[in-house]
Amino acid sequence: MTNQMISSQKKSTQLAKYHAAIEQFLSFYLDANQQALLPTQQLLEIVKVSLVEITAISGLAPSIMGIYNWRGDVIWVVDLASLLGYKPLYAQQYEQEKLQDKCHIIFLRSQDNVIGFAVQRVGQIVKCDISTIQTSDLTFANPAMMQACRGYWLSGAEETFLVIDGDAIVEIASK
Repeated sequence: MTNQMISSQKKSTQLAKYHAAIEQFLSFYLDANQQALLPTQQLLEIVKVSLVEITAISGLAPSIMGIYNWRGDVIWVVDLASLLGYKPLYAQQYEQEKLQDKCHIIFLRSQDNVIGFAVQRVGQIVKCDISTIQTSDLTFANPAMMQACRGYWLSGAEETFLVIDGDAIVEIASK
């Protein structure tokens, strides 16, 4: 092999390692002060809907908002903030004196399950070096958070994001 071929192979290997360490996430808000990230490879779609489009079903866990007709399929919609121990969406909106009739639903696929997670606000796509995701049991105050979160990530702008495991959050919501 020539030196040029070896150099080219090394660059290819380094580039592959770089891409393996960088992952894209969707940022969103669990409440006014806490942002979180979901991996984009599991996202199907994000829609902004009126709350009246979500059909409530009584007798379910408080975090389950109801069902929503998404592209002809009936999908469960879960208040992600409530599921993770934060104040429910309606309580957050009431406290901010901005009682809105809309929310964003993030549709996520995990294995053969599709579920919708309702959040108040969606941010942007963030590229994150997964080796910089930090974990700490002290960060996660309840069992759902411990199971659902991969850790937290500190952005270059000194913002702290919870990094949510898409498969784990679907499993928790499906129970």
